[in-house]
Amino acid sequence: MELDEYRRRAESFLRELNEEFYRNGAGLKVSLDTSPIYERNSDLFDKAEVLSILERLRSVRGPQIGAPPEAPAAGRGPAGEGESDAARLARYLAGFACDGYLEMATREVTDAIVSAETQAVVEFEGRKIPFRMSQVILANEPNERARAVLEAARQEVTIGINPQREERMEMLHSLVGDLGYADYKSFCADIGGVDLDGLAGMMEDFLDETESVYTRAMERAASTILGMRLKDVSRHDLAFLFRGARFDDMFRQDRVVATLESTVAAMGLSREDYPNIHIDAEVRENKSPRAFCAPLDVPGKVMLVIMPHGGHDDYHSILHEAGHAWHYGSVRPDLPFEHRWLGDNSVTEAYAFLFEYLATSERWLAEHTTGPFLDEYRTFALLHKLYMLRRYAAKLLYELRLHGGGSLSEMPREYASLLTEALKVRYPESDYLADVDDGFYVARYLRAWIFEAHLRHFLMKRFGERWYAYAETGAALRELFSEGQRLPVEELAARLGIGAADPSPLVQEILDNLGA
Repeated sequence: MELDEYRRRAESFLRELNEEFYRNGAGLKVSLDTSPIYERNSDLFDKAEVLSILERLRSVRGPQIGAPPEAPAAGRGPAGEGESDAARLARYLAGFACDGYLEMATREVTDAIVSAETQAVVEFEGRKIPFRMSQVILANEPNERARAVLEAARQEVTIGINPQREERMEMLHSLVGDLGYADYKSFCADIGGVDLDGLAGMMEDFLDETESVYTRAMERAASTILGMRLKDVSRHDLAFLFRGARFDDMFRQDRVVATLESTVAAMGLSREDYPNIHIDAEVRENKSPRAFCAPLDVPGKVMLVIMPHGGHDDYHSILHEAGHAWHYGSVRPDLPFEHRWLGDNSVTEAYAFLFEYLATSERWLAEHTTGPFLDEYRTFALLHKLYMLRRYAAKLLYELRLHGGGSLSEMPREYASLLTEALKVRYPESDYLADVDDGFYVARYLRAWIFEAHLRHFLMKRFGERWYAYAETGAALRELFSEGQRLPVEELAARLGIGAADPSPLVQEILDNLGA
């Protein structure tokens, strides 16, 4: 297939696929039916076609496809840094083709997994609750024993679906061999342009540097909020702990969308200037409780989906997804397909975090929330951020083992052990595959957190503490957003002159705010 025709077809495919995911996640469909979409576009992911695209990458870039990416020498960046534009375009398209090949081969079991989760119900206190909605119930359940009963029912659903997840994971591990890779890790590192081992080393240091401050802060929170000793806390108890019901009066549910609108308007990014961005905040029974952004056309139509359920999480979620939405909605329409739709997803995740963490800013909180607990809330929110950082650091270490060639039968214990050690609460073995995203996406999040901290400091230095309140900030962000994901975060950081891509600003933020 000619390259321009492949790009045109690929864009049409992504529009249709994202529409299907949007309708399922928004609760407009109870089933997920991606198989027909893949079947109609099967020639995009034919093995010969995919290998041809990989060969194009080889001809542009040079190193042998399938070989592990060269480990960076001292002072050098990760595997994808310093590429030519042509090599980057070729790698992004190769990533799309390879991911499509893997997803095409696993589409039926993927649909079965997602449909099973969408349709599953759990019984709790004489009620039948949709599985997706049960997480919201768990977060609002103050009784320790009731939480344990509900979690047990939730785990039954997870355990029931795990054989299909195991089948899918084994397929993924096997299929990368068809593409010339020794294992799934080397495939993701090479095509993703990420030094996974180098990132893991940084995050191991991060875990060590934040160990004591995290443990002390979690002990206080467990005692104050749960009335429990930290050693007795299980993962499901954290749903209630981080629900933060004490702060509900600060974050009015009926003001969620309006707060977002006033925030972006202050930055000169008013919704009136973005008719391509649509917010779906309706409550539906089968709607995913997890907010998400679905680009149905970049930049032509972007859906921001949220089901407000009360509290600070609504504000964090809508701000996070707005970062994605305004990014996708600002992309220049004349950019190549690869830069509008593909690229380094750490970029869009960083913009999402930039917006989200406005809800930890003392000044933004004072301007957009009400109530007497502002300082207490900031401490609570930063503890949640540290928990998430440590969770994803541990997940990266776990996924390196999961995709490192060991037996799947050993992985439930590995998962529970690594997550429990990092987070100081008991993690269940049952989520050892349910808590894994394809393609080491965990690394995308971690690199996004790191870049966001540097970018936020850059904006504060340039525009002041209230950087979020000026149209000049919006103009600067719009310029960044307009480039899509053309450059990886490390090169964006270099171009902005904002320092090395390391977690030191995150560590300092944590020590300054939680160290007392």
